[in-house]
Amino acid sequence: MERKVGTVVRGIRCPIIRQGDDLSQIVVNSVLEAARQEGFSLRDRDIVAVTESVAARAQGNYASVDAIAEDVKNKL
Repeated sequence: MERKVGTVVRGIRCPIIRQGDDLSQIVVNSVLEAARQEGFSLRDRDIVAVTESVAARAQGNYASVDAIAEDVKNKL
């Protein structure tokens, strides 16, 4: 049988991620809830990816707008 559909990509809406949040639990809950609401199923070998910016927020590894503005101000 010839495959008719290739890769399917879905953007999953998650709550706002803050430093210290349990990212794995948020991702699991968000993906399962989206699958339930939208009627798609998860299968063996499916891939769930998380952007680097989301992981950095959970780790507190980001620069705030105020910190960037202060750095620019100090360089002037």
